[in-house]
Amino acid sequence: MDEEFEIEEFTFYWNVEGKKFKERIKNYDNIMIAGFPPMGNVIPYHIKELLKDSEKILDLYSYNFPPMVEVREEEFEIPHDEIWYSEEKRLFCYVGKYPETEYIPKTAYKQAAGSARLSKELCVNTLYTVGVIMPTQEPFRRMQDEEVEAYLGFFEGSKKGIPNRTKKMTRKNIGRYSIIRKTGLLPGFASKLGIESYAILGTGKYPEDMRACAGALRAFKRLSGLVLETTKIERMLEESAEAVEAQMREQKERASYLGEGVGPDPYMYG
Repeated sequence: MDEEFEIEEFTFYWNVEGKKFKERIKNYDNIMIAGFPPMGNVIPYHIKELLKDSEKILDLYSYNFPPMVEVREEEFEIPHDEIWYSEEKRLFCYVGKYPETEYIPKTAYKQAAGSARLSKELCVNTLYTVGVIMPTQEPFRRMQDEEVEAYLGFFEGSKKGIPNRTKKMTRKNIGRYSIIRKTGLLPGFASKLGIESYAILGTGKYPEDMRACAGALRAFKRLSGLVLETTKIERMLEESAEAVEAQMREQKERASYLGEGVGPDPYMYG
């Protein structure tokens, strides 16, 4: 990188010639899927790995990311999020790899606003964020339905229909509960810039339930109309959930055998 390298609250660097890239895609009906830690980023990561023509377009940095470097292959690198693009699918995949070091509202707002402006610059017409919820938590425990695998947040200007096995979140059914941090703020800012925006929250039984990611992925495909063959990804997520559950059962059995009271289920904190 020949130019001077600096990191501010929201800093991005191109991995392609930015001007030429934007000229090439400006007339496409582009969409973006964005996911953030701890679970939502699993979905855009696996989608960009699936698409053979995906290329990394941008690296996004912030001095609010954890103060460290991580090894990648044989070299260390400064923490950053990534945006990938598939021209065949007209799809941007925003892989949010790092949370803010502290929950400071200004940080989340600054990064969400910067990402929304960048999405506009990238000619994104429709934006989706993906995350997870647990139906055992309020207010979703009052809305439990075995058939619902994702809940949808609609933002200003959003007009799509409600796909099968999903339910729209409204004031009537969730009250004053909210979608927190960038999963909610990014589509909020994007909608103010004229980008049709949605948040998709897959349903899981516990915080690390990868089935929630599989449900959010399927809901994204139905809502966006994007044709993707994701059977292998969904199977991998299901198998990951089964492995976690087997480990949880083993830990409970070991604790019971040792006479240690396991107490209430730590994941049921509605």
